Amino acid sequence: MTTIITKVRNLIVDNSTTISDIFTYGSSNIFTLTESNPIAITLVYINNVLTVGYTYSSITKKVTISASLTVGYTIQIDYTAYLNYSDTEIEGYINSALYYLGIHSYENYEVESGNNIYPTPTSEEEKLIAMIAALLIEPNNKTIHLPDLTISVPNDVPTEKKIAQVISSFKRNGKLGFFGLM
Repeated sequence: MTTIITKVRNLIVDNSTTISDIFTYGSSNIFTLTESNPIAITLVYINNVLTVGYTYSSITKKVTISASLTVGYTIQIDYTAYLNYSDTEIEGYINSALYYLGIHSYENYEVESGNNIYPTPTSEEEKLIAMIAALLIEPNNKTIHLPDLTISVPNDVPTEKKIAQVISSFKRNGKLGFFGLM
């Protein structure tokens, strides 16, 4: 699932970005990150001095400073984040893509515990799954490019038809290549 999430992010151009949040300490040593899809905290500064005295909760998306703070101190938290979609949201689109593959008689994939897909898709099938998920996320894409894949889509084709054409072309050709959708 992780490799497919990465492929989907590449297709929809939702790559990680470095964010820097600046806070002024008042009374609480707990600071909520401004971005909703943080990946990891990279650095924390108190008055421009690097500190390691902090903890981060990925559940609450809050940083707790354990160092002693004085009112007015400037706290800078640098972190990486995805600006558009969380992994959980993309997993939902991938699950939908797997259903489309079953509906179109390609393969009946199941997501097992630990987010493992069974039967295990090949690298080419992972690209197909990622492409369908990307079409579900951003159905009005006119062109999507990968090193070994290009899809051109006009605006007036319904998403379900685009997906059907991608699956049909994949089944017909046996691998991904150039798709020109009408």
